[in-house]
Amino acid sequence: MRSDPIPHLVGWTAAALVGLAAVVVTTLVSGCASDPGAPTIDPNDPTNPNHGLLRDFLDGKFDGAGHPINAKLNEGETICASAGTANGHALRLTGACTAKISGGEQAGDLVANARLAVRKHATSGTIATIDVLDANGATLATSKLTVSRLRAGEWIDVPVAWSSTGAAVQFRITPANATLDLDYVEVFPQRFGLVLAPGSGMVSDGDHLTFELPANKAITKVELDGVDITTTYKALLTAGTAKQTTTTFRKLIDVPAGVLAPSRGDVAELRIHTATQTARMQLRRTAPTCNFVGAGAKVLVTGFQPFPADGTHDNVSGVAVSALDLASVRGARVMRVILPVEYDRAAAEVSEVIARCQPDLVISFGQGGDAIALEHTAYNLQDTGEVSGGVPDNRGVIRAAQPIDAAAPAERPTLLPLTAIATALEVEGEAPEDSSDPGRYICNNVMFADLAAIQAQGHGRAGFIHLPYTTEFDAATTARFAKVVQTAIEAAVAN
Repeated sequence: MRSDPIPHLVGWTAAALVGLAAVVVTTLVSGCASDPGAPTIDPNDPTNPNHGLLRDFLDGKFDGAGHPINAKLNEGETICASAGTANGHALRLTGACTAKISGGEQAGDLVANARLAVRKHATSGTIATIDVLDANGATLATSKLTVSRLRAGEWIDVPVAWSSTGAAVQFRITPANATLDLDYVEVFPQRFGLVLAPGSGMVSDGDHLTFELPANKAITKVELDGVDITTTYKALLTAGTAKQTTTTFRKLIDVPAGVLAPSRGDVAELRIHTATQTARMQLRRTAPTCNFVGAGAKVLVTGFQPFPADGTHDNVSGVAVSALDLASVRGARVMRVILPVEYDRAAAEVSEVIARCQPDLVISFGQGGDAIALEHTAYNLQDTGEVSGGVPDNRGVIRAAQPIDAAAPAERPTLLPLTAIATALEVEGEAPEDSSDPGRYICNNVMFADLAAIQAQGHGRAGFIHLPYTTEFDAATTARFAKVVQTAIEAAVAN
């Protein structure tokens, strides 16, 4: 267990630290991508079967336009009028722009987030360079937008973070072999969030847990399997068994797992709270056993824990997979695993289980939007650009425009017989829809990992299905979605 700062460390209110991506990647013509016009895929389009996938993160944290509620907005056509021409509500840049922006006149860690649309671009390399400058033109921070950071969608938010003295700043954008539209530049505080490490997975009593949070915040509550153990935690702090290190901007609290949770079971749920944030992780003593129930092909089926970490309702995928009667699935021996909602840990866990248990078929389920969405493609990208500022996984990590595996292909197609699954679901009275965009959150990560792992073992099929969002789980609803899971498995096995 590492005790140094947690990598990719940003929490929920560190929305500012990371960028959001939603840019159309269009067909390359003569070395350039043509003007995409409207987005090919818009996660916020109500006709998209995954519309609303991240709706639980939109409860009062942003203004009506999706900006962080404390952001200072600088419209592109105002600050860069001399460097371009009007293009709807944005500015089509014809050259580099350097301009004063509001919002930098506050001390502390800040972020300037540039909202861009890439209309044409080279096939590789840098599309634009974004700089924050002081009043004299000295560079305070830089971010480069490259072709590899683009994803399906039309707009991308490119963030630049710096530590401000409260002095006025300038913004500079320099296009490179690209045609860009600039909508706005928003400036807002980079409020450091709560993040837990090492994340969900196997943790021995001697392993150390690390809680990282802003220097001016305190942990207000610690829960283990729903039981309040805050008194135990505070006693460990007082005794020095839980070690706290405080720097200018953050606190690191390090505590042995066996000391904080000596009587935990084989699988324990740890939730940490501050006054404004919650993070969670799952502590396992042993890896999931390769326990396949039934007769026939070996099938691994997965669902997810609830999210966000402070959510008040179950995850429909976890409920459906947990409610499935394994012995009743025709033609299959079924093993189930409920995965943590964490970028790295969910993918790592499902990959490890596939490698160790060697299933013939893997179907992962997730909580989606308004329909049963049969996912056709997984993408080599982690990003939550649908929501301004990005959203965290359950242990507090935000990923923005980052590949899952830099050495892997950009996409992986499903290996499931989706037509057969759709037909079987329609027979049961469901209305499944085809989806080419599973988002770039944890579901996409797991689908990408499923496909990689099943291909690595040299046999079998894998894929992903989103279930409709719901917060109510009466007997009928639970039975319905368990039946959806069963029907999908049986159709895949039969075909």
